[in-house]
Amino acid sequence: MKRSLFVIVFLSAQLLGLRQLAQAAGSPCNSPNGSLFNLEPRPNAVVQVARSIATLPNPAGNNNLVVAVGADARGLESPSSIISEDAFYVERSGSDCTPDFEGGLPFILTPENQLFVPIFGTPSVIADPARDQFYIVDLDFTQSPDDNGIGIYRTTSANLNNTSACPNGTEFGTAPCFTTVAVTNITGLNAFLDNPSIAVDPRTTGVGAGDLYTVVTQRNSDNTTFHISLTACTNGLDCGNSISISAKADTQADFAWVQVRPDGGITISYRNTTFPGVNKEEIKFVTCAPAGAPKPPTCSNPVLVTTVKTPVFDTMIGDLPMRDQLYPRHVNRLESDGKTVTTFMTYDQCDVAVLQQNGVGQPFCSKTDVVLTSSTNDGTTWSPVTLVSSNPGQQFFGAIANDTSTGTVNIAYYSTENDLFQLRPQVFLTQILPGTTKVGPPQLLTPASADVQASPPISLDAQPAFFGDRIGLAVTGTGIVGESTAYVSFTWTSVAGTYNGVSSADVNNHLTTFQY
Repeated sequence: MKRSLFVIVFLSAQLLGLRQLAQAAGSPCNSPNGSLFNLEPRPNAVVQVARSIATLPNPAGNNNLVVAVGADARGLESPSSIISEDAFYVERSGSDCTPDFEGGLPFILTPENQLFVPIFGTPSVIADPARDQFYIVDLDFTQSPDDNGIGIYRTTSANLNNTSACPNGTEFGTAPCFTTVAVTNITGLNAFLDNPSIAVDPRTTGVGAGDLYTVVTQRNSDNTTFHISLTACTNGLDCGNSISISAKADTQADFAWVQVRPDGGITISYRNTTFPGVNKEEIKFVTCAPAGAPKPPTCSNPVLVTTVKTPVFDTMIGDLPMRDQLYPRHVNRLESDGKTVTTFMTYDQCDVAVLQQNGVGQPFCSKTDVVLTSSTNDGTTWSPVTLVSSNPGQQFFGAIANDTSTGTVNIAYYSTENDLFQLRPQVFLTQILPGTTKVGPPQLLTPASADVQASPPISLDAQPAFFGDRIGLAVTGTGIVGESTAYVSFTWTSVAGTYNGVSSADVNNHLTTFQY
């Protein structure tokens, strides 16, 4: 009986994979492993971990312009082929999920003559469709004095299409790719910063139209508690003073995520936890009204979304050698009446009680899930929390993006559901159709699976571990059925490196797509 069950499960997985392959036969984007999305030569290859992705229509290339960012261990080598570990990868000339050029984010020299260096592999990227440009945010550090800050890099589609400013291939120094740079939230290292996020006001008119907002976790002067800091910047990166938007009682506020609604309202979600060990965690939601950058917005008091009784807090994901965190991410969808805005929030949680291991063992979750909740009244109240997938195995690293052209909300995640031992993940995507709040059936994007325990034999200090901690997801479309594309940037192990002429496992950032 057990053998028959195994055969049925195996055949079902294979048939599902064949069905997905048939939908996009011949496209490297939709191969069983997606497409390798970096240009690193295979000899002595090192780790690249996916973090974030953004896309815009690209009439110049009759395609979509795709910008992915990640943590790239080449920036840690000596000598290094790219200037920093915070790397970007750009496709501009085709639609086969292959980058034309790549590089590390450049250093930033401030007007005060402080040279800020991107480190730790922390970049995130967003697109600004109304102004046809991209922004990248990351953590930057400097010495004499020892400070840290939030680096912001702006570039335009025209600049990324310019082969003089951004030549094909791997560039060590990439400053000409970025038209404007700035560092904000500059503080001493006693006010350590972590987990930056960025959003842009999509409007072209009105107070705050085109403004940027960054949020980041900032350690307080007592060196033990934290708050969420918000900064408003103009489109040209004239940034104002930061403000604290988390509740004073939330002494362990972290993992903030910022978005801007179609009406210009700013929304922030974050988690608050208690230390040490695994405890209940609160998810909070803040709404702000724009004042016109660099003036800070006016923000409400945080609202409790839910209390997660079985959170993932640096928690092992089943038997996978990977850790997970509760990171609440959300999007805002304008409904067909032109007034109502529905906010969808997704995050990972443990479906059962977390096991606190003794000694040096990490907290252990035997069943990790991606979950969803929504609100239609500015975050005042929220719907019951529901599973994104009710399938077996581990579902984790949920990412969410809204297709503004159709109102379709996309959620991507890893799942081990098709592996008998629940150790090899695949990439899935599910959707919430316009006018609804119900999650649809999952779509398998990578019929192949990955070995998360595989790693290259070359290991560098401070290199990203395993599969990192997230998936990147971005969507673009025209509003016409069949002309929307979801881009999923993920970490994978299907492409080997060579070491002294011998093939061995490697970890890379990959890209796959889903057309609808």
